[in-house]
Amino acid sequence: MKSILTMAWTAEDPAAFDLAAKLARAFDSRLIGLEPPSYGVMSMAWADAGMGAPIGGGLAEDAEERQRVAAVRQAFEQRAAGLRSEWRSADDSGPTAIGTIGRAYELIVMPQPGALPKMPESVFETALFDSGRPVLVVPAGYQGMVGKRILFSWNGSTESARAISLAMPFLSRADSIDVMSVDGPSGMVPGPSSAEIAESLRAHGLNVTSQHVKSGNRSAGQTIVDTAIAGGADMILKGAYTQSRLRQMIFGGMTRHLILSSPLPVLFSY
Repeated sequence: MKSILTMAWTAEDPAAFDLAAKLARAFDSRLIGLEPPSYGVMSMAWADAGMGAPIGGGLAEDAEERQRVAAVRQAFEQRAAGLRSEWRSADDSGPTAIGTIGRAYELIVMPQPGALPKMPESVFETALFDSGRPVLVVPAGYQGMVGKRILFSWNGSTESARAISLAMPFLSRADSIDVMSVDGPSGMVPGPSSAEIAESLRAHGLNVTSQHVKSGNRSAGQTIVDTAIAGGADMILKGAYTQSRLRQMIFGGMTRHLILSSPLPVLFSY
């Protein structure tokens, strides 16, 4: 993994920059920081979050926006010191830029989205759907490293199978990998079992275990988080949106729970 693209939404939440810089040092990667979209062009994203936002604000808003971007850039440059790095201003400053620009890089690292003032969920979705690259979501305040102990959330799907290939730079370096599946219709689709996937990964010389967990009264997403924490995992790997995105937006789902609520970094692929 020789190129990493990263974005932070505000300088007050630089956890994505912190982790991206650690990964760049570990993998000897080039690190590129991407300017976040301006508030003005994110009005539709704010509407998705149930809040209004100005479109084309006045001089005061423009000055505040320049200060925000300058602070984010400074936070990136502080963490990228000593690395092969670059700050990139998006030609298209809208929320779609990270998806198209991200196609040129092997990994995208970004903050955990949520309600304002967090990064809008639509920016994460653009990175995931449009780039064709894995996206590592970092919770606010996270200070650790990832990749030593990985929990792989396996549900039998094509998306989960694709995650294996996209995550191989991490899997090949991991001390241990736990392939976990959850019982119930929301946890699995027809496909290989977690034990079969573990056997396949062990053929690569990896240290892999498997388990099938009963969720009980918990959601499948919370079951994954609880199992990851109990097993000492530092990262969750997940193939995203086996159920439709619209269904998950309305009813909730495993992917969306992990996107918005995981206390551990989650590597998503689609």
